[in-house]
Amino acid sequence: MEIFERLEALIDAPGAESVNEARSMLHQFESVMTADAIHQFLLDLMTLVFVVDAAPQNYHAPVRKLVRIRLAMLKMLGEASA
Repeated sequence: MEIFERLEALIDAPGAESVNEARSMLHQFESVMTADAIHQFLLDLMTLVFVVDAAPQNYHAPVRKLVRIRLAMLKMLGEASA
């Protein structure tokens, strides 16, 4: 799905508007089943943006990995509910 490719791009180049952009893209998928997964993904994306802005680069990769895992879980839920 195109939306997940766009979310992956946000993980690779997080910025101040990444979270708002992700939130608006994910709004169309939100349901009772996916709401928790969406919130977890957004929280991890916010953490990534913070780490990229505030922490040394050696912390970026582990946080990106965590966000990608959340995105994979969200993608599986999205495909299951489609």
